[in-house]
This record gives sequence, C-alpha cells and structure tokens, in this order.
Amino acid sequence: MTVIDKILRIIIIFAFSANLVSCKNEKEQETRYTGKPKIQFFNSVYDFGTLAEGETVEYAFKYKNTGTAPLKIKNIITDCGCTVPEYDKNTILPGKESKIKVTFNTSGFRNNIYKTITVETNADTSRIKLVLTAFIKNNNNLNY
Repeated sequence: MTVIDKILRIIIIFAFSANLVSCKNEKEQETRYTGKPKIQFFNSVYDFGTLAEGETVEYAFKYKNTGTAPLKIKNIITDCGCTVPEYDKNTILPGKESKIKVTFNTSGFRNNIYKTITVETNADTSRIKLVLTAFIKNNNNLNY
C-alpha cells in the first residue's frame, strides 16, 4: 500500500465519521423538542392615526414563540400591494421573540383604511390576522 493510498483511506474514514456525527446532531436536534409551537403577538392591531396621502410608514408587529417546539412562519399574505411585509424566515425557538415589519404606502388612499395581514405558521393557530388602520388625508383636502 502506497502513502497516497493510506492518506486516501484516512480522508475517507474521517469524512465518514464526520458525516455520522452531523447526522446524530441533526437527529438530536429534531427530537429535543416535544409539543407544539405557539405564536403570541404583543399587539395584533395598529392604528397609524392621521396620515397624508402619499406617505409611506412602517410598523413592526412583535411576537414570541410561547410553545415548546420551533415556530416557522410559512407565508404572509396582504390584502394589497400597498402593504409589504418583511420577516425572519428562520425558525424561532421556544421562548424567543421576533417581528414582522410591515411597510404601508398610502398613495391612492383616502379617508379610513383597514388593511389585513394574514400570517401562516406551523403553530396550532396556523392563520392569524394582523390589522393596520389609519385615516388618510387627501392632498387636496377633498376627503369624501
């Protein structure tokens, strides 16, 4: 057996051992959690108050995983393109907090608005509605 053959065998044995350890860690991580995730929002409705038409505003809906398993936000659906969500696509471990930042563009709106954001998760309550409200003043003061 040549030196190169011995080195190749050592590399193969090392790679195989490392793979076994990583598989074991993944299985331990999967089975470490029992129960289910639970999402709890600190506030599910936010009122921007009075805004000028054309203004762009943001709000962050903060939440916590109060369950006993990792929480995953699968999807967020808004009722129009004027409302754009940003959120953490990683899982949220039990006891940890995160937020969903929502940007709302008031262009083309006037008077009272009511925008919904539907959050789909892997929790028991898999669909949660968040609400943004505001009163939009028209630039021409012709609110009707």
